[in-house]
Amino acid sequence: MAEFNPTNARAADLGPALRDEATKLADKSVSTGVEAAQAVGKAAESAAQALDQALPMLAGYVRNASQYTSQFADSLRDKKAEELLSTAVTWSRQQPLLTLAGAAVLGFALSRIAKVGIVGAADSASNGGTDNDVTADVWTGGPNAG
Repeated sequence: MAEFNPTNARAADLGPALRDEATKLADKSVSTGVEAAQAVGKAAESAAQALDQALPMLAGYVRNASQYTSQFADSLRDKKAEELLSTAVTWSRQQPLLTLAGAAVLGFALSRIAKVGIVGAADSASNGGTDNDVTADVWTGGPNAG
């Protein structure tokens, strides 16, 4: 017969507490994202107002981007992190090629950023930090692209 083990009981009690804390942290991150999206929307609207006289067509595009950003922030405001994750999973199942393409682009960008950090640190150490073209060369395939 199985004995009562207080360690197993404590571990079983710890699971729900960890899940609750993770949920709270994820929801806080969502609210931070909402605030950031709202700030971007407000900045874009200000930029559109500044462009109204000089470049009205560009101002219209910037204003549209501002509206979409504000709508995006409003749609996020009322959702919990679990709901957003569920939506993302459903979308990726419906659009597997776009999901893979996005992952490939993100992976490429991250690898280039990591390479810039490695190459930049090595070049900086070897020439006293005077090589300012490494970042541009990595993205454009220049002589320092490695």
